Amino acid sequence: MTRSHLLGAASAAALAMFSAAAFAAKPPITGGGATADQLDYEDEFGLFNGSSKATFSTFWATTSGVGQKAFITDDLTCDINAVTGGNGGQCSGPAGASGNTVSYAGSEATLSSTQISSWATSSFGQIAAGDLIQLPSMGTATALPVVNSGVTTNGGLKLTDNDLCGIFSGLITNFSQITDTGASLQGAMTVAYRADPAGTTFLLTQHLTAVCTSGNTAPGVTFTATTNFAALFPGGFPSNFVGETKINGMASYLAGCSSAGQVANVIGYLSPDLTTVDADSDATIACADGTTEKSPLLVPGVIVGTKSYLPSVDDIKLALLHISQGSNTTPPSGANETNPALWVPAVQKVSEGYSIVGYASFEFAQCYANSKISSSIIKYLKDHYGNTSYEAIINKNGFVSLRDTKASTFITAIKNDILSNKGGENANIGNPTVCRGLPGR
Repeated sequence: MTRSHLLGAASAAALAMFSAAAFAAKPPITGGGATADQLDYEDEFGLFNGSSKATFSTFWATTSGVGQKAFITDDLTCDINAVTGGNGGQCSGPAGASGNTVSYAGSEATLSSTQISSWATSSFGQIAAGDLIQLPSMGTATALPVVNSGVTTNGGLKLTDNDLCGIFSGLITNFSQITDTGASLQGAMTVAYRADPAGTTFLLTQHLTAVCTSGNTAPGVTFTATTNFAALFPGGFPSNFVGETKINGMASYLAGCSSAGQVANVIGYLSPDLTTVDADSDATIACADGTTEKSPLLVPGVIVGTKSYLPSVDDIKLALLHISQGSNTTPPSGANETNPALWVPAVQKVSEGYSIVGYASFEFAQCYANSKISSSIIKYLKDHYGNTSYEAIINKNGFVSLRDTKASTFITAIKNDILSNKGGENANIGNPTVCRGLPGR
């Protein structure tokens, strides 16, 4: 992938090119979410905006959790303040007010049952904007950057599922305890985790849920798929765990350019674009001293069967073609078309390829106050799922287009049931029967 990923305070200024003011003549399509997806969506929106009736404005790169919260509560200040630091980074409302509406969210974690239930009962959800729509966007992965003097190449360290469970539960506390290193490693291990809700946490724990047992996990730790790593340690973290907030906080800490300075003997997790897994990657990290640097981070291979795989585009694609355990792997039909919990495949284990994978997702409302927004979102999604120019952007940014995965079967279902009403279940965006009389987003 060839991708520039400049994060931190400077990113807010860079996003100004997509501000609503720049597209004042057309209604803005507003939202945000996972920082890992930022540059891909900015590239796609930039291509799309010139020919649309409504235009995607700033993609507020926050986290999956913040983006979803902003969308569910219809409060764009949640996104804006998380990026700019306004109101201490917290939502300031008023929710649903003119100019503060949220049209969509982009995340690497699916909505929780609590969030879906909230939409069903909230005055800003079902009552105002019809059904909640959640769709798979593109294939993605979580990489595991490691800093240790004995690791000098990507894949030089190899990790089994037992290693992953031991490391992220606190059972393994020294690099010498790793069962298959590919090298003789030493050093007391620090484990860096995301202290804020994150899609990378979700993808990691979704896999750990399937492969961790009482035999390879520290006592008292049971993995579940979550964006909140702290929820797995209600009694407190092991002493060798260090929490970092936001994707750049994790990246700069691991790269040794945060306020903590150079670190050694540490493993964490990030989106692959902020590592050196692809030799052509030009990802950059915002450092504490105000400078930026090219990512120096190396990643281990993860063993599946008898082979070791890296979080490269090719190995992510291979994994998403060989899912051996998961759910929602076929698109819903009939009455189930209106259930947002069934539209994004969950991937827990694969038989080939890099195993810590899944799908980034879109969240949309069914009904919008301005028909130009509805029609433009439909047009954008048709391009995202079927236009080769958009697929090229997805691959360039280190992701995998839906067409190249086992979820390719969802594309027809999305076109028939969400972008039109061929299925006859009134699940589509802008459906006149459902949206009649509703104020919409």
